[in-house]
Parts: sequence; structure tokens; C-alpha cells
Amino acid sequence: MKRYFKFVLLLGICLIFLTGCIVDLVIPENDSSSPTQEDGVVTGKGIIKIYLTDAPGDYKEVNINIFRIEGHIAGDGEEGEDKGSWKVLKEWDEEDLLVNLIELENVSMLLGSKELAANKYTQLRIFLKEEATLVLEGEGGPDEPTVEKPLEIPSSANTGIKLNHPFEIVAGIITKLTIDFDAEKSVIETGNGKYKMKPVISVSSETYSEEDIDTGTVSGIVLENSETEPPIIGASVSVSLSGGVYIFSNSAVTDVNGEFVFEQLPVGSYDLTVSAEGYVEYNDVTPGGIVVTAGGILDVGIIELELLPPPLP
Repeated sequence: MKRYFKFVLLLGICLIFLTGCIVDLVIPENDSSSPTQEDGVVTGKGIIKIYLTDAPGDYKEVNINIFRIEGHIAGDGEEGEDKGSWKVLKEWDEEDLLVNLIELENVSMLLGSKELAANKYTQLRIFLKEEATLVLEGEGGPDEPTVEKPLEIPSSANTGIKLNHPFEIVAGIITKLTIDFDAEKSVIETGNGKYKMKPVISVSSETYSEEDIDTGTVSGIVLENSETEPPIIGASVSVSLSGGVYIFSNSAVTDVNGEFVFEQLPVGSYDLTVSAEGYVEYNDVTPGGIVVTAGGILDVGIIELELLPPPLP
């Protein structure tokens, strides 16, 4: 009996030990939708950047309101089994994005950037508010230089505008999609001075890695223009690249010393704006803007803000 009891006790201890070993040796399967760590670098996800541009046209303004962009993830089953699903790539929650397409002729505006799990996509879907306007040349001379007309966009708020363009999100790679909105061909005059939009849109894509982008650094300090010249804390500093093909913008806030820094700015010529409550807004007037070079560290020095004049009694 004692010998049997010792055997059972020994068997129990072995089972406990083996169970502990099994728990320690369980390795989860590598899911491509979840990031993993390799030498401290997160893998398994890529980045999508969505740009909007427009072909040249004769209208003064074509104003649309974008409130969501979705991508369709390809299904992996036979037809009728798994048709995939839609994923929100960019959404404007509080207020939609008002865009004048005419301002985007020959330039591209960054709509959004997002980290996504590696996947294959088949389509894009753009949702527009039904409220849109068209601005034309007026016929009343100096008294009526332009005329604003409502622009009807049927059903786009409910079903979205579907764009068939397969693309892939690859781990560690940036996928850039450019939505080319041809406003000139999209606007149709229906008669009686009314206009409707039947969107004519194309999509192009390209991929590249972060290492392919040359960047530099810009820093400076914001002070009050007074005898004591105290630092201005919490001032909003923004830079925008508008001289090239793509519009790029970034923003920063000054610290307790009034200092700010922009790291990894793509090379190019930037406009710089500084604003703070109670102060006159500062806009850089340097010819050619602030030039960022590859690997360069540019200190723009001290920026002094003027106090706003006191309100009139």
C-alpha cells in the first residue's frame, strides 16, 4: 500500500512538472494581422498614405465634403463564401473635410496616414456629403464676378463612391494611394441652371520604405517681443510644404523654454507659422521658405511674437 501511495505521489509530481513545462513551451501562431517583435522592430504591419489631387479645369471652385474613406479587404474563399469586408481607413468624426478641388490642380493633399495589418485590398470607397457647391464666372461684371451654384451628388452619402483599384499593405512598407478627382469631367449641367456631379475618379498606387525618404530637422525658440522676452509656452508652430508636387504639413507645441523641434521632415521648402493666444500670428517671409536638406539640422533661431493690442473701450 505504501509502495502504491509513493508511486501515485511521484506520478502526480511528474504531471505537475510536465504541465508547467508545457505552459512555458506554448508558442502562439504568427498572425499577420498582429505586430511581432524582431530585434526590437515591430513587424507585421504597413502604412497607407492617401492623397487627393485634381486634373485642371475651368471652374472657379468645386467644393465637396468628404467624411469617410474605406478600403475593401479581399476575401480568401470562393465566391459566395467569403466576400471580404470593408475597413475604415480615414474618418472625420466631428466635422467633414471641406475641399476645393480646383486648389488641388497639379498638387496632391495628404488626406490621412494609418498603420494597417498586412492585407490585400480590392477597392476604395469615398463617402461625400450631399452638400456641395460650384463657383462659376459671373455675368454681372464687377458687381457679380462669381456665381455660386448648388452641386448635387446623388447617393454618395449612403453608398459611397466605389473605386476599383487592387492594392496591398505589406509589412514594413508604405503604400501611397493617389485619388485623382477630375472635377471638370465630373460636373454636368442638367439644365435650368442646375448642376450634378457624376464623379470621374482614377486611383494610382506606389510603394516605398521609410529608408527611401530623405529627411531633416528644424528647431527654434519662441519668445515674447518685450523687454523681458519671456518664453511663450504652448505656442502652436506649424510647417507646410506646398512648393512641390505634394502638400505636407506638421505641427508642434513649444515647451517650457519656448522651444520646438520638427524631426524627420521630408526635404523641401517649408512655410512656417507660429500662433499663440494673445499674440499676433507670425508667418515666415523668407524667400523660398525654410529649406530642409537631407540629414540637415536647421535652427531657425528666435521667433518673437508681438502682443495683441488691448481692445478698444
